[in-house]
Amino acid sequence: MDLPARRQLCRELSRGEAANLESERRERLRRSLADSLKALKEDDRDPIGYCRAARCHEALGQHEDAIAALEKGLKCCMPSPRLYREFIWFAEKSNRTEAAIEAAQQAQSLFPEDFLMKLKAALILPRLYDTPEDVEYYRRRFAGGLLKLSEELLLDTPDAKRRALGGIAKHVNFFLAYQGRNDRELQEQYGKLVSRIMAANYPQWTEPLPMPPVAPGGKIRIGYITPFFWNHTVTTLFLGWIQEQSRSSFDVYAYHVGDKTDSVTEEVQRAATEFCHFPGDLDGVCNRVRSDNLHVAVFLDVGMNPIMAQIASLRLAPIQCVAWGHPVTSGLPNADYFISSALMEPVEAQDHYSERLVCLPGIGISYPKPVIPQALLGRNREEFGIRADAIVYLSSQSTFKYRPEHDDVFAHIARRVPAAHFVFLERNKIVRSDFRKRLGGAFATLGLEASEYCTILPQQSHFDYWNLSLVSDVFLDSLEWSGGRSTMEAVACGLPVVTMPGRFMRGRHSYAILTQVGAADTIAHDKSAFIDIAARLGVDHQWRHAVVHRMEAGYPSLYSDTRCVRELEEFFRHVADKK
Repeated sequence: MDLPARRQLCRELSRGEAANLESERRERLRRSLADSLKALKEDDRDPIGYCRAARCHEALGQHEDAIAALEKGLKCCMPSPRLYREFIWFAEKSNRTEAAIEAAQQAQSLFPEDFLMKLKAALILPRLYDTPEDVEYYRRRFAGGLLKLSEELLLDTPDAKRRALGGIAKHVNFFLAYQGRNDRELQEQYGKLVSRIMAANYPQWTEPLPMPPVAPGGKIRIGYITPFFWNHTVTTLFLGWIQEQSRSSFDVYAYHVGDKTDSVTEEVQRAATEFCHFPGDLDGVCNRVRSDNLHVAVFLDVGMNPIMAQIASLRLAPIQCVAWGHPVTSGLPNADYFISSALMEPVEAQDHYSERLVCLPGIGISYPKPVIPQALLGRNREEFGIRADAIVYLSSQSTFKYRPEHDDVFAHIARRVPAAHFVFLERNKIVRSDFRKRLGGAFATLGLEASEYCTILPQQSHFDYWNLSLVSDVFLDSLEWSGGRSTMEAVACGLPVVTMPGRFMRGRHSYAILTQVGAADTIAHDKSAFIDIAARLGVDHQWRHAVVHRMEAGYPSLYSDTRCVRELEEFFRHVADKK
């Protein structure tokens, strides 16, 4: 058998195995759903049954059915905190913001001691906004709700402290940063709220700590903390810090506070001096970090998982830093430094952070070039539902990164490039429908039909996503919240990237990446230039290939750049000595 035939066989075997596993998974879910529905026929007042049915519906991609099941449960069952929590969670995920708020307000009346319901009723934000005016409305609502929560918070009894702790353990302040504003003030207010609750429950972990002495020839102890020590964007961005840090000068501790593990978890374990796994165990990880007597603790992300805001609000090491796994200030009083990228931060960046800003050289991370197994990635455009003759613009960020005032960009490109085909990704069918409707309005304004130009695919497996990148022509960055890992992978796939740097660091990742790789000619200074560049890449094949060639020539400058690690080590030495 010749090499092409062997590669084709490998592709078919890989696809077949994946298809079989997916088929088996869906069959298990269908059986579980059938069991749940049968049990509900026998007892339609069991709130747990509705929750189980909703989870099965969601896992099968039946998002409307999941919400319908929970709505029925709320009508049939006696008031249940868990049933309300599930409905609010599903409604939030499905962009049914007002339904989630209404349910949270009802639950707040039914269970006035439930602090989580107070948080939800005050702070729920949309996943997608219909108009720019909606952004302003919900921001005002959020600010007023947060102020009221802070003013009314009482922690004067053991029960009050416990209830408040239970609330913040299930809530994360995630969507605020996607409004495109300077969030420092609101993040500080939320950070103070969390810190008050944590200090009331864990006073033993609030006092300043002395810096442990470093003996001549001794090592500085650095601890990295995240729930994402698996094949997640956070770990792919920062694993190089752990792997490349000098073991002659530093001991590296990795604290995994999430549930999931995989082969990347094993990479972290091999790279760290000590690896500790405390899945969801706040007390356990805090005790361990304190007992390890660190010099510096680094929280790789704050703002995506509730436990990280809880841990980072305490004082577990003399110096505590936040990295840009979620690239917005934590607002926490006990976060001393925010470790960022010199290329990504604007001139006035310090105004955006409650922490003291530290900017590492270049993009600030040591990111190895992804190995794209092209021999195994044989799906063609038609298998993704894309026209074979199209100019394919891949715009693959999470849909909540797309602001309504920028939808017109796609329509303007389509008017300039009639063969344009835009590909987006969204897991939730309800959100997919909302986003499609919003795009439809932007295209209709220019007399175009969005359905002729836009495809919104479900979330793809990693291999399928790489395959999708390889059959695309241009990567369109999302405006005001840029791609990070996705841009690094687009460059590795030889996909030219169009970007426009935003006001804040979170909108400047791709700008920094293209600057470092030496392909700055696809960086736009405004929306008009963004459209011009994207359109030219679509019609000028020679220029597109020249851009790709420049990117490929710049790979050594971009990938596995260890300058930032050396600078990070100097920073650790400095703060350990200064303290």
